[in-house]
Amino acid sequence: MTRTLTLCTVQPQVLWGDPGRTFSHLEALLAEATAAQAVDLVVLPEHFNAVLEEPGQTTRQVQAWSFAADLARRFAVNLVAGSVERWEGSRQGWVNTAVVFDRAGRELGRYDKRKLFGFERKRGVLPGQGPLVVDLEGVRCAVLICADLWYPELVREVADADVLCVPAQTVIRPESAPAYARLLWHSLALARGEENVMAVAVSDHAVGSVGPYRCGGVATLVDPSAEPDLDAIQRTLPEGRAGYLVATVDLDKLAAFRRYRRENGLLP
Repeated sequence: MTRTLTLCTVQPQVLWGDPGRTFSHLEALLAEATAAQAVDLVVLPEHFNAVLEEPGQTTRQVQAWSFAADLARRFAVNLVAGSVERWEGSRQGWVNTAVVFDRAGRELGRYDKRKLFGFERKRGVLPGQGPLVVDLEGVRCAVLICADLWYPELVREVADADVLCVPAQTVIRPESAPAYARLLWHSLALARGEENVMAVAVSDHAVGSVGPYRCGGVATLVDPSAEPDLDAIQRTLPEGRAGYLVATVDLDKLAAFRRYRRENGLLP
């Protein structure tokens, strides 16, 4: 029997400072995606709760993770709850954290972003200290967050995973354009997937999001084993719009492709 994994990456219109409306949009997109077909794993974007807290506060963090766990239960999906900035009392600082939930809404693991970008550095966010790979019903799932993907050594650490989930919130310079961000990110996700022979799921805030930074809408799904169907190797959302992407990965074919690459000297 062929082993498969149906992936869904969600790219909502995020309304910064309005978690309620943002959550409603996320829920509607996931309802539409799961009504169309059964989904095994969903990825939400970085800062999916659309708000930051003051030092020592945890209310927004708890609300966001409660919402995500409820999504996993109601739609019966494994879920990478994007990321939420949380206050870590033991280190007296903020940490950017993704949480993985199973279909019952139980927490399976946490990952703290290690490569901080822009406003995170100015805000004093603390870097994480190690990788995360969790078992999802026999599928090895790794998590990185946004800027982490730009460091190939971080991906190589988890290259034995079947799928890499990357919640993101892209930040576009005033003189740049969303289309340029999508070109960069789609190329990056494709390269990471191909060089490590793993599926890659990137989520982001849609171009139409309202917030302190313009976003590129770079969501993509990469499946290196989809060849010779070239259109299926990488899926993207046109013009970075709000929506979702779904793809079913043949895990046996992916494993066979990985063995081929390794035997021919293209994998360690």
